[in-house]
Amino acid sequence: MLFIQLLRRTILAGLPAITLSLLLLQSAQAQEFIWAPQLPVGSALPPITAQDQTGTLRSLQDISGEKGLVLVMSRSFDWCPYCIAQLQRLVEAEPEFQAMGINVASMTYDPVATLAAAAEEHGVEFPLLFDENVKHVNAMGLRNTQYEPGQRPYGIPYPGIFLIDAQGVIRAKFAEEDYKLRPEFSLVMEEAKKL
Repeated sequence: MLFIQLLRRTILAGLPAITLSLLLLQSAQAQEFIWAPQLPVGSALPPITAQDQTGTLRSLQDISGEKGLVLVMSRSFDWCPYCIAQLQRLVEAEPEFQAMGINVASMTYDPVATLAAAAEEHGVEFPLLFDENVKHVNAMGLRNTQYEPGQRPYGIPYPGIFLIDAQGVIRAKFAEEDYKLRPEFSLVMEEAKKL
């Protein structure tokens, strides 16, 4: 539709084809996917206070490692197969992050009981955080707005990964526009080596 509108304007204005190409390029760039646009690299992550899978209240400070934290924002460990697969990969990658002085954690809207079950089933020893009333997802500007209250996925975030330094500053972000695709933790590790 956008292409047809631009073509019509170009023809009516008598502009050369090169102008149309530039307009299309600008349009494509303007629609580029940016995850967590309210939280650019270099900004501080909003404060976090959330229960983990044991019901213990945790903060960003007490879950961060000596050099920082990898925080994975997930949809659900109850019904989202892509999140569950990513969680399993995070369990495998966690020792490498730990060796770098970086802790890992994940956050979903799943209640504590669901997180506890996921932790037991997948051998998770790091914090799985319960974002009660999607307080943190909303504060981060990550809530997927296509779902209405009352729908099962209402409150899920657009999934992605924050790499945060020991001072709570975002040093890198990783996400894919398609929720079925998740960034490889090897990419996160490459950036983590710079902390």
